[in-house]
Amino acid sequence: MRNILAKELKIKFVETLSNVDGFSYEDGNPFLIKIYDNPFFIFLKNLSPAYFKNSPDVTRVQLPFSDHFDKIFKDNIPFIILGYDVDNDTMVCWNPLKIKERLNAKSNVSLYSRNSLQSDIKNDEFRTGVLSNGEKIILFNRENLELFFTKLPTLFNFNQTVNKDNIDNVSEPIEIYFPEKINQITDIELLNLIKPVLEKNRVLEAVEICMKYYENKFKEMTFKDWFKLINDLYKKMN
Repeated sequence: MRNILAKELKIKFVETLSNVDGFSYEDGNPFLIKIYDNPFFIFLKNLSPAYFKNSPDVTRVQLPFSDHFDKIFKDNIPFIILGYDVDNDTMVCWNPLKIKERLNAKSNVSLYSRNSLQSDIKNDEFRTGVLSNGEKIILFNRENLELFFTKLPTLFNFNQTVNKDNIDNVSEPIEIYFPEKINQITDIELLNLIKPVLEKNRVLEAVEICMKYYENKFKEMTFKDWFKLINDLYKKMN
């Protein structure tokens, strides 16, 4: 797969949305935009092969550990990561409601897609993919960025008021909430770390791994909360 420079990718993004009334953006990457009076943090990344020997179709973007994410943690503003496939001129988005918990979780966090899903997407089509951890990804043509932001709440089932005559029409205002706690573990990388430990009946060790993995991401989570998460997973495994 080909890549383009980060500067070129941002130019493509901005030019695609430049005719939208009220659209504005800041410098950098990640960066803040405003569209239809709604603010979003955006992070643009080239998609590249994941180089899995048994799954050559898998692609990914990688999120580095960065101090630039500190502001994103603190602000109650949706964080949209868009992976770009330059060969197909398509974009992939991961669930904004889930993505913040993975920022700076480790030195390099991977988000996955598939090349077969990224190709041959029709105009105005929003294709859905499901990852092995059950999370949904949305794929679409870059030229449909404006439509993507219009449909975003319905694409990921955000809290919303929906026009019953047309499920794609979302009434304002749209509010997106990011929880201070989590009630289940969906991060596939973390699950791969703790499941072998739980198979050896070492629940407390799995709790420690989980807390270290997330560090101080969910400050309202107590040890009791973490233990319940892990213990529930342990019971399901047995």
